[in-house]
Amino acid sequence: MNATTVSFDAAAVRAAFRLVDPAATQAEIYPASTDVPDAFPPVGRRMRMRRRGEADPVNSASLILNDEGVLLWHSGAPALTSTARRMRRGVPQAPDGELIELYQYEPLEPNEIGKFLADLDVRLNPHLDAAAFGGPKLVELKRDAAGQILRGASVVPKGKKRRLLFVHGTFSKTDAFLEGIRTAPGGAAFLKRVFAHYEEVLAFDHATLSVGPILNAFDLARLLQGISGPLDTIAHSRGGLVVRWALEGFGVGGEGPYRGVLVGCPIGGTSLAAPPQLRTSLSLLSNIGTALQLTGGVASAYMPLLIAPLALLRVATSIISVAAKTPLIDAAVQMIPGLAGQSRVGNNADLARIRSVQLQTPPTYFVVQSDFETDAPGWKFWQWFNKGRLADAAADMIFKDKNDLVVDTISMSEFAGAGPGVLRAAGIHDFQSNGVVHHCNYFEQNATLDFIAASLKVP
Repeated sequence: MNATTVSFDAAAVRAAFRLVDPAATQAEIYPASTDVPDAFPPVGRRMRMRRRGEADPVNSASLILNDEGVLLWHSGAPALTSTARRMRRGVPQAPDGELIELYQYEPLEPNEIGKFLADLDVRLNPHLDAAAFGGPKLVELKRDAAGQILRGASVVPKGKKRRLLFVHGTFSKTDAFLEGIRTAPGGAAFLKRVFAHYEEVLAFDHATLSVGPILNAFDLARLLQGISGPLDTIAHSRGGLVVRWALEGFGVGGEGPYRGVLVGCPIGGTSLAAPPQLRTSLSLLSNIGTALQLTGGVASAYMPLLIAPLALLRVATSIISVAAKTPLIDAAVQMIPGLAGQSRVGNNADLARIRSVQLQTPPTYFVVQSDFETDAPGWKFWQWFNKGRLADAAADMIFKDKNDLVVDTISMSEFAGAGPGVLRAAGIHDFQSNGVVHHCNYFEQNATLDFIAASLKVP
């Protein structure tokens, strides 16, 4: 799916978000257009509590389509948050524009956040083990006579075989890999070559919010302890960090060699997960998900980007106020381990530690990266969050340099600091600045598949 023309009119956006109403209500987040359960605090009691100066037991969040065609999340209802009185209290003014939806939800207690995130992980990836709070699954993939890719049962691989492992990214699942590849003009031929070359093709489905990349890697390395011989990996986004920690931090079975193609991976973290812009980052994700849906993208790509920001907003606003200072925002991000582990900040101990690892025989990595820039109608939200914005709007800017909509381009090959003997990518396929290839459609490009095949020597 390319950056073709889309229309961010209010009716189209509302229709997109109606698709996630069932998931929102399952997370106890209620659109104003739907009925709340009987147990929800009634409006009359809430009004009386506010008149007495007591805190409202219900939080709310507005999704607003502003006058520039950009979707922005805002705490509270616009009618309440745009007054001078509220401004004097330190509450940001609601942006001008049309209300798409008002969501209401009760704040989470701190001891409820972990389970909420684990449940969210399972909703985003039904392949996870719900009974184990979103426990991971390593499965073997098979290709049948008709060319369909089938998921097998959970496996604990052993012995020496030519193996390929898929590791997905944040909010995602293995299905998204396969749907993206099948969409590419040469996708079917690529999958045929892959399954003909490898004796075993594996997929690692794992939680991406309730736990950080290190714990994912611990689970993966434990599952792979019985293997010997070579292992190739294809990782997307946050999956690249999981691969690095598994191969370099914990170690897997056998002596290798180990090779990995890391596609749009935040090796040096992503500014999207940096604490100071948490709510703005959630707005960006909602814009991306809406654009993907309106341009006919596959559901595995856009649905998570419509569901997850609203759920994470409930987590964040359960911890911080709308006028919170940086230390409290830091705390909110730390309560979402899957984001904290890939936050592009100078004091990210996880990233600093993996970048300091020096192995006698490190894995061989190949990188696919892009710098997405577009002036296509409907994608103009891109400039709102990027380096091209005017100085007076810089407070909402997430990326200060090249990026693929989700990850800073420079981060994708930032394995270690400068100097002799440091780990570097063995090869980089750089789409450079373009208006086609972004974080969610790398695998829909023949060039990506050709680079993977060449790097891993798939005949």
